[in-house]
Amino acid sequence: MDKVFNTSPNLHVPTLYRVEPDRPYRWLARGWEDIKRTPVLSLGYGLFFTLVGYALILGAWSEPWLVLMFLAGFLLVGPLSALGLYEISRRQERGEPVTLMDTLTAWRRNPLGISLYTVFLGLIMIAWIRFTSLMIALFFQAVPDKLQESWLALFTTEQGFGFFLVFSVSGGLAALVVFITGVVTLPMMKERRIDVITCVVTSMRVVQHNPAPMLLWALMLVTLIGLGFATFMLGLIVILPLLGHATWHAYRDLVDREVVA
Repeated sequence: MDKVFNTSPNLHVPTLYRVEPDRPYRWLARGWEDIKRTPVLSLGYGLFFTLVGYALILGAWSEPWLVLMFLAGFLLVGPLSALGLYEISRRQERGEPVTLMDTLTAWRRNPLGISLYTVFLGLIMIAWIRFTSLMIALFFQAVPDKLQESWLALFTTEQGFGFFLVFSVSGGLAALVVFITGVVTLPMMKERRIDVITCVVTSMRVVQHNPAPMLLWALMLVTLIGLGFATFMLGLIVILPLLGHATWHAYRDLVDREVVA
């Protein structure tokens, strides 16, 4: 692995690494090993957040467009749900015992930074909702009536397909922003008491210096989460903790473990 040193005198960005294009496969393998060491805790997190997803869907099932909004919003703020999983991986790495309380209080290591990043994700989500609403108003004046009554209309009517296209493009752009600015942000804040701006800049530089592995990693995230939804969300019970643990190992491979440079 090649080292990339901090070239900015104003930000204490850690030394970064360039990794092989296929390194994300190793992150998934390590994530799976973490699950096997603590199956109850890891899969318990997956089950809990899957049930949250079910609750969101069932609460708005009669209005398909709302279900889509809820699911996309759930995924945009999803990185926050992995804090406990990062703590599990961190403690396993150090050979320390892992308890549920340890994972539930993981935010205490950097409460200000994590709180500010939560606000940041919330702003992205609000901006995405407003942009989507604007596009709907421009193209349709309002949400098509049929989309408030039938899922079938989403794919069998011209308005439904147009709505889905606008929704997908805007959601994809929001997800891209979250990925670029957050690929190592939360694991980094979880381990080190560093401000949110430095962590976000670090994530952006990780993507900048590792375009091939980051592209593969993003495709893996989309594919696995898509598979989770294709199994009526049952697959997310395993997929969510797998991706959470793998993200920790991605952070470990991409950001130097020494004190920030």
